[in-house]
Amino acid sequence: MDYLLLLSDEEYQDIFEKGHDSPYTFEVLGNGKAIFYFGVEHSRDPRNLQWSKLESYWNKFVSETNGKRIVFLEGPGGFKVDGLARNEIIEKFGESGLLMSFAGLENISFIWPNLSMQEEAKQLENGFDSDLVKYYIFARSVGAWLKIGNMGTFDEVISKAIASTAKCISGASSEFSFYDRIHERIFGNKITVSEQENLMKAAVPIYHDSVINDIARASSRLRNEHIVSEVEKYWNDGYSVFMLFGSAHAVIQEKALKSLGK
Repeated sequence: MDYLLLLSDEEYQDIFEKGHDSPYTFEVLGNGKAIFYFGVEHSRDPRNLQWSKLESYWNKFVSETNGKRIVFLEGPGGFKVDGLARNEIIEKFGESGLLMSFAGLENISFIWPNLSMQEEAKQLENGFDSDLVKYYIFARSVGAWLKIGNMGTFDEVISKAIASTAKCISGASSEFSFYDRIHERIFGNKITVSEQENLMKAAVPIYHDSVINDIARASSRLRNEHIVSEVEKYWNDGYSVFMLFGSAHAVIQEKALKSLGK
């Protein structure tokens, strides 16, 4: 896999500013195999119109592929959707949960081909201060969960993000004061609800507000390289792959993945 075919964050930013479809879909065909990519808008709202589009695209994948098939999902995984109604699945687990329910009906396996947070942090610490990397992981969770909108109050999201970071990253603090101190050093203010915008933008690669955005760009590159390398392994082993990741990942990875079909 030629990782130079992945868009840089600067190249993606140009596309983002002009606007791109979300959901963002594309297909790769070759040698009796296929990649179907559904670049999703992360959501836990059952009223979102993309769910019917996801179901239709999934049905197309099922009808147009055969042989070995697998589903790639974004996120940490580790949950089950058995026995839950459709809307409950979406509210609890979003797009990944819904697709798991579809895949289960077809007896198609699914995996989360992501770097573990521990491995990601370890690699990021080769180029950035360890405490800043831990803050980045924390801020990424805060931003994602605030955007989803059903993960609790601001204070509850902060507490959940601290607990998640401390659980997943070796040596990460479970104390609010650790993250509050770093946030104040970078942004000049303590973590309060009035800092919600800074927290939501801190871990987004397309912004250039602080060193945390620099870490986010390095993280984005690591994660995208890892994902496409995992796809390549399964592709070379004869699998057709259905991919469900955020639309930004889809746009960034499209050219690299399409090279597999040539």
